[in-house]
Amino acid sequence: MQRVLQGNIGAGMILAQPIYGINGQVIINSGVELSEFHISKIAQLDVKYIYVQGEPQLIDENDTVAQNAKSEFVLASHWALDEIRVGKYVQIEHIKGRVMTLLDECCMHKELQPLFTAMQNCNDYMFKHAVCGYFFAMMIGIGCGIEGMRLRDLGLGALLRDVGMITISRDILNKPGTLTPEEMAIVKQHTEKGHEILHRNSEISLAAANCALQHHERFDGSGYPRGAKDDNIHEFAQIAALADVYSSMTANTSYRKALSVYDALAIIEKAGAAYFNPELIRVLVSNVAIYPLGAIVRLNNQVVGIVNDYADELRTKPILKITKNESGERVNQTLTIDMEANPAIYIADVS
Repeated sequence: MQRVLQGNIGAGMILAQPIYGINGQVIINSGVELSEFHISKIAQLDVKYIYVQGEPQLIDENDTVAQNAKSEFVLASHWALDEIRVGKYVQIEHIKGRVMTLLDECCMHKELQPLFTAMQNCNDYMFKHAVCGYFFAMMIGIGCGIEGMRLRDLGLGALLRDVGMITISRDILNKPGTLTPEEMAIVKQHTEKGHEILHRNSEISLAAANCALQHHERFDGSGYPRGAKDDNIHEFAQIAALADVYSSMTANTSYRKALSVYDALAIIEKAGAAYFNPELIRVLVSNVAIYPLGAIVRLNNQVVGIVNDYADELRTKPILKITKNESGERVNQTLTIDMEANPAIYIADVS
């Protein structure tokens, strides 16, 4: 099955999915071979794209340059996935195979690969950030029950959300210091430029393209480029936005040290409904171990311990094996951190 934009529809194509009218009635059924009359009717209905029978254009197995580029991208993604799992305390082993299979399929599309390659060549941080955001978005999407083609569209949209950056000057993208207001205004154009790039590609759905356009919009209308708010932000863009911010906060950059998982989630939860959909925040938090097993933690009273287990399903109440007491003396005892029951004792640092 292939997705074809309205302007690329030709006579002889066979519909793979029906075309519906405003009231849900079937206008042209699947299996119909399109004629000039049908094409005219589709234009009148202002249908942006259709699905037709046939295989999408895939990379030729004899195209060694394209195959090598695809392999490099997928290998780099495996590396990024390992970093996410270990460094950002994300429990995603249960979805790893499923997500990597979808990524591999995306990279096989001949029309999409130039976009992946351009992002990879543009800026090392941008590529890594794109891949990390992809995994977080897929984790949230699966947690929300998104499946099938919709999950693929979410993944593509999240992975290519910053593709508009390839149109921005390298001098601005790689500038080590703070951007001027004029330079920041140019960078903000990447949302609309990215949407234009994705909207032109027949392999990208409108829902996926909205990830590029709206991933900097915020629930309270304070984002850009259009100040959209609440349900006016597409569901996929809401997911991509949260994944993008969490990925940024927990990444080391040339101008800022990565925040700990604990601090990043605390900030995101505090922002709450002002910036993000609260339900999506809940899904993110439920898939991240704020206090990972084996982590060494320091309490506000200088007690040091190791996370040994959890007293609740959300892993917000770690059970510690205490190794040093307030005086720095070695001890061997167990303590459960429950801030609801005892707010005076809390974890001050995780390493």
